[in-house]
Amino acid sequence: MDDNREIFTITQDLQNGFRSHDHLCQLANKLQYTTSSKITIDLTGVNFIASNLFSVLGCILYEYARREAGKDAIMLSGVNSRISDVMQKNGFCQHLGLKRKKDVHNTIIPYMIFPVNKIDEYERYLTINLFTRKDLPSMSQAVTDAIRDSLLELFKNVSDHTTSEHVFTCGQYFPKSYMLYFTLVDIGETISYNVNRYHGNQHLPLPSNPLKWALEMGNSTIFSNQPRGIGFTLIRDFVSLNNGDFYVLSDSTTYEFHRGQERYKQLSAPFPGTIVTIGFNLHDNSTYHLESDIHDTIQF
Repeated sequence: MDDNREIFTITQDLQNGFRSHDHLCQLANKLQYTTSSKITIDLTGVNFIASNLFSVLGCILYEYARREAGKDAIMLSGVNSRISDVMQKNGFCQHLGLKRKKDVHNTIIPYMIFPVNKIDEYERYLTINLFTRKDLPSMSQAVTDAIRDSLLELFKNVSDHTTSEHVFTCGQYFPKSYMLYFTLVDIGETISYNVNRYHGNQHLPLPSNPLKWALEMGNSTIFSNQPRGIGFTLIRDFVSLNNGDFYVLSDSTTYEFHRGQERYKQLSAPFPGTIVTIGFNLHDNSTYHLESDIHDTIQF
């Protein structure tokens, strides 16, 4: 073992939920401030990583690699066959020199890194890997378009509100729970930074919870005659009706909508960007349509 290589240990399985999100935020915080030019991520104690969370792990490691671009700057150790199999199916294996495997069961939304100016490629990726799935809940074309527009707005928020250069994405369908998770990640200015800067520039009182302010319909830090903030709001409305999940993490705060309940919690370490995860419940026989044609309310 290289004496100059610092080891960072992930001590638990990584699933969709607060404990795993908080653990990844701790890792991001440690790597942000380490002075080591070589690191190893030890996965010996990890039996499972939800495929969509490889977007978070990839974003964290990519940001470290931008600072330390030397050969073998990052190594993974203790990777079991189950995790290796997921990496080879979702495309994360591109970082490890492993051969890609075919996803024969159609459970993976591929791991991708999009430059922020490639929104057309991102839209094509969504269409092919998400909206052509036959097991999605039944919805009118207007609802499909509205959800697609909301996911595009989340992508566009990165270029509009941050200096981030890339958006990381990945997803996975879990047949046992009938849940399809999709995650977008960037590292750049956080939601709280942008919200507080906006309020300061407008000589307005700072909100006590910047993330909560950003998630409210109509709120935006960009001046526009068009309605803003509908991306978060419409997705939250849909997963509420769909009994799905919705997570937003930025800086030191996380928002969770899970099993019909919502809450805000403080993270033990801040995340230097934003993570958005949408969980679609595919065990849903409802049919969804828009109450109006302005993408404001979903009904079933």
